[in-house]
Amino acid sequence: MKYIINKILAVLFLGLAITCTSCKKYIEESNLGSATDQNYYVTKQGFEDLARSNYPNFRYIVGMSSLYNLGTDVFSSYATTDVNALNMYNVSLNSSLVDVDNYWKQLYYAIGGTNNTLYWATQVQGMDAATLNARIGESKALRAYCYYLLVETFGDVPLVTNRTVTVSNSFTRNPESEVYLQIIKDLSEAIAVLPLTTTDQGRVTRGFAQHLLSKVYLTRGYKSFGSGNADFNQAATLAETLINSGTYSLRPNYSSMFDPSTANFQINSEVIFSVQYSTTAATNAVYFLGKPGLPAVAGGSAASGTAVVGSSQQQYFLWDVQNVATIGRAAFYNKPNAAHTAVPDPFFFSLFDKARDSRYLASVWTGLTAQTAGNLNGKTFAVGDTVIFYPDIAFTPAQKANRKYYVFNPDEYRSSPFTGNTRTFPLFKKFRDPNVTFTDNGGTRDTYVFRLGETYLLAAEAYLQAGNLTKALQFFNAVRSRAAKAGVNTATGNTYAAEMQVSALSLDAILDERARELAGEEFRWFELKRTGKLLSRVLAYNEEARAANSLKSFHLLRPIPQSQIDLNRGAVFAQNPGY
Repeated sequence: MKYIINKILAVLFLGLAITCTSCKKYIEESNLGSATDQNYYVTKQGFEDLARSNYPNFRYIVGMSSLYNLGTDVFSSYATTDVNALNMYNVSLNSSLVDVDNYWKQLYYAIGGTNNTLYWATQVQGMDAATLNARIGESKALRAYCYYLLVETFGDVPLVTNRTVTVSNSFTRNPESEVYLQIIKDLSEAIAVLPLTTTDQGRVTRGFAQHLLSKVYLTRGYKSFGSGNADFNQAATLAETLINSGTYSLRPNYSSMFDPSTANFQINSEVIFSVQYSTTAATNAVYFLGKPGLPAVAGGSAASGTAVVGSSQQQYFLWDVQNVATIGRAAFYNKPNAAHTAVPDPFFFSLFDKARDSRYLASVWTGLTAQTAGNLNGKTFAVGDTVIFYPDIAFTPAQKANRKYYVFNPDEYRSSPFTGNTRTFPLFKKFRDPNVTFTDNGGTRDTYVFRLGETYLLAAEAYLQAGNLTKALQFFNAVRSRAAKAGVNTATGNTYAAEMQVSALSLDAILDERARELAGEEFRWFELKRTGKLLSRVLAYNEEARAANSLKSFHLLRPIPQSQIDLNRGAVFAQNPGY
């Protein structure tokens, strides 16, 4: 079968193959350039293009923030009256939910791309061994990542490791345990051949595979088919080896990784892997199933197929300031996106020791200032005047009355005087992008996927579960030391770093620390599921989910998309229990 290079960079795979109803049109197209997979992917340039084409698939995958954050302990829905299925775990969380369907398809599309690359790695000519092995390692590591996301989301899933060149409707679900063995195999083989570093920023290196394999063993250790302490010890060893490798190091200042006023802030010693964007719009297209355009999403306003250029991470965890007259459509604070409705709940803000922890002010704006001069609530504001303030310690009614600006205390974040049934809270600044106007998407910042701060917390969790509290505290406290404000607490005479140290540790403490350190970076739903804390913490801290009281144990898996069940007519393809 011949393929047009500019049309198809990877052959048919599960998510596309069993949903494609117009493949004949592609097969019959004329190939005026005479480029085929057989005569292009066997060349060094062609194979390099093929291997490189695997990376843009992850812009969509890592950008599904609602799927990762809604329905967790530290994030809820923007509207307090919202009935979003992912947050409420109601009857709308079913096999027809478009977000889940899109996720399945894109992950299998990405897997198909890696399978295709691995096949052509056996055919390409003129490649030096080191480069070829590196591309093989990249493909196996990316495939393992996709399967990790799939198996943790859906449980048993089809395990496809060969390139697919014909349509199939007879896939079966492999047990989780088999999928985990394949993930471990892929990552172990990748570690053996991947380079420690790369000059091509954004490529997978050995650290990616080591970090992910640590998380995979850690996750498997909790499971009935896992190896318990043996898995926890293996996870701890992998994480500690990466930490001690000297390839990466914790940045001395947390905010320097996120502050765009810091020169080259995204190219730093802590980032292990990030999904790349740039200030050149032509290189920033977001692809779904190999095409530059997104599908419809639940709650989103964009039509299916709308071309999207650039990241939307700068739109995470915001409320809409345009209804505040003196702020308006301010690019400085960025614009919320209807497709990313997760926002921090009051519990998130309560987690910070605001007197000692520098990450709070590095993550949020505690005050919003006027971007245009004007009147608001009968008072006059000049540009730069404080319009809204969120104090760390609640103001009394008298203190509020003495301020011309709005003051919202920590217990007032679930309401807003600006729009009905929504919230006001300290806006996130962690992902702010000064290159973006007040519009959707268009972001130029890279998206951090793995960084060493998380590796330290993986080591802490793994050692804790393995029963080595001393080691667990060592890595846990290293993260907290870096997070501390500089200097000495004049009230105690101790450094803030010393006061951030702890001597006791629990899974809940680690999850709290992950929220402070990795808010908006980690896939929160996965972390709660792994540790067995999803049900207890969501029902304790997510006020909307608690009120709905619909979260059950079967929600530890998402529903298999009905489209996949319907199209898989050649074999039994059971739905997950409860759906």
